Parts: sequence; structure tokens; C-alpha cells
Amino acid sequence: MLVMMAACGSRAPARSGVAPAAPQPIHAEVRDSSVDAVVDERVPTAPDMVSALVNVGRDALMFSLRLRPGTFDAATTRFAIDLDTDQNGSTGASGVEYYVFIFPEGGKGADVARTMGTSYAVVGTVPVSFVADGCDVTIPLAMVGNDDGRFDFRVRVLAQPALPVVFDSVPDVGFVRVQ
Repeated sequence: MLVMMAACGSRAPARSGVAPAAPQPIHAEVRDSSVDAVVDERVPTAPDMVSALVNVGRDALMFSLRLRPGTFDAATTRFAIDLDTDQNGSTGASGVEYYVFIFPEGGKGADVARTMGTSYAVVGTVPVSFVADGCDVTIPLAMVGNDDGRFDFRVRVLAQPALPVVFDSVPDVGFVRVQ
């Protein structure tokens, strides 16, 4: 697994009479080169994650999720992005304050949900763009508590009818920190 992150921009105070430099977008990327999807006889081809990329813009988080070629079936594949927006593993539901549930079939899009103890409440739905091996989704920061773009995340991939079996995740263990 390979994790790459980049964040640019100055946090130094602006000098008098000089406008501060515009902050640069934050980018994080995690790749999973192993063929490690769980096998389940109920799902003919197990979805196998190869990468999750996130770009943090001024007003939104943009995720690109990709599966190994030939393992994405829009009729059965489901994605779940777990967001720890305060980067504190002792808050939220096991550290997670928001979930993003992506449902390719039928073009439903993605539900953004706020955790509430042992349950969650959907705060909104956003459109999803599907490609041959995955999808792209943009989540407004307003839907995730106006987060500052610094958060921890992981992506889980599931498939029907084998729910709630997690077939693969990136990273394989833990979360990716986006700073």
C-alpha cells in the first residue's frame, strides 16, 4: 500500500500591505497494489480496491475511487467513505463523524450521513459520476460540518447480496490522515 499526501500554502501571517497567498489545495492518495478482495460465493466477482484519491477544495471534498479492472459491477457494488473530521478516534462512532454511502445502481448518488451514537442521520444526497472501474463524488464541506479540510478517512467496498461483508478497503488497516 502506498500513501501520498501533499499540502501547500503558507500559514505565516501576511505582511502589512501584502495580500496573503491563496492556500493551495490539499491532495491525498492511497493505493492498494495487492489483490486482496474477500471471496464470497454470493458475488461472482469480488470488488477489489486499487486507489482512493481526495482533493480538498475551498468548499468541497472530491473523491475518486477506483477498483481493479473487471471487478466493478454497478448493479452490486457499494462504497462507504468513513470520515473522522475532528481526527479524534474517541469521538463519533468509533472515531467516525460522517459516512458517505455510494449506491451506483439506479443513479441514486451518495448519501452523506452524520453519526449519532450507534446510528446515523442522512444530511443530504450528492450526485456521483461513474466510470468503468469506479466513481467520483464531490461532498460540500457544509455537509460535513464545514470541516477545514483536515480529516482522516478510509474507503470500504461492499457488494450485494453479501452485505454487510466488506470485500476490500483502503487503507487495509486504519485511516489515511489528510492535513
